[in-house]
Amino acid sequence: MTPFITITQASAAYPVYVGRDLLDHVGELVRARGRVFLITSEALRDRFGERVALSFPNATILEMDEGEANKTLDTAAKIVTLLLECGAKRDSMAVVVGGGMIGDTAGFAASIFLRGIDLVHVPTTLLAQVDSSIGGKLAVNHPKGKNLIGSFFPPRAVVSDTAVLDTLPPRERLSGMYEALKGGVIGDESLFSMFESDAIDLPPERRPAEVMDEMVRKAIRVKAEIVSADEKEADLRRLLNYGHTIAHGIEAALHYEGLTHGEAVAWGMIGANAIAVRRGLLPKDIASRIERAILKHEPSPLPPLDKNEVLAATEHDKKNTGDARVMVFPRRVGDCVVVSDVTAEEVAYGVDAVLG
Repeated sequence: MTPFITITQASAAYPVYVGRDLLDHVGELVRARGRVFLITSEALRDRFGERVALSFPNATILEMDEGEANKTLDTAAKIVTLLLECGAKRDSMAVVVGGGMIGDTAGFAASIFLRGIDLVHVPTTLLAQVDSSIGGKLAVNHPKGKNLIGSFFPPRAVVSDTAVLDTLPPRERLSGMYEALKGGVIGDESLFSMFESDAIDLPPERRPAEVMDEMVRKAIRVKAEIVSADEKEADLRRLLNYGHTIAHGIEAALHYEGLTHGEAVAWGMIGANAIAVRRGLLPKDIASRIERAILKHEPSPLPPLDKNEVLAATEHDKKNTGDARVMVFPRRVGDCVVVSDVTAEEVAYGVDAVLG
């Protein structure tokens, strides 16, 4: 099978396979140099993990706990311990099957185990397929903020089976849709326009398969172009953080419970747009167009939040340099800019726009 795209970054090049019914063929698409360790959760083992494992000869399955609360250094250390106990070596390969939390945590463990072993992502959520599995960024959370402990570690390959998206719960699908919508605002108006149509909202049994497949491919291409040009977030890659400054503050204030990451990004985009309009970067009518597309898909409403807790979490945003706040603002759909002189008062204004 020919890869959908090959991402060429400064430190590595790797194929991304996109299509339906690929779970049973991962072992054919990526040849292991040594033993294979498939890492997934207990729930996903039966649904997807066993199928992927059977595509390799004699793969060993390791289980980890799911949930954002388990996206920690302690969980990564437990995975390292399991790999050691099972006899993993430098030529071993970690095949990580799951959503963004599993991909980030188990992937980070693979990146630090014996200074890094081969890693294959098999993302099983829309968010992971369009965002977290692409680009080689891996991280776990710290009590002071999201994704503060991590590494840049490109995978051997990414295998995205879009058929698994048909089984996603609606909120999980919505979470990924908002990350894809973000990609449209950043770099592809045709992708953004998909979220203004009704076809994407149809239930899986009524929605043509090519609609979701097209969205996944378009979103991957946007991110691939950016990470190929800027692997380690020196400049261009920071565009991918559109909506994330306020989103991460919201998630931290909620202790990573009650709201999906994509929903938090949705509210974060609205907050960022408010600042962009105030600065004169974004016309009001374009901000309204983006907000309509976001609200059309009905993100979960925000519970009561302490504004100061949200603001405190943004201070630890990993994009910040020195005392400066770095944020991403759209100028129009398909064109965003990184701004490095955002004041604390402006961030507060954006938070107010979201919290009301």
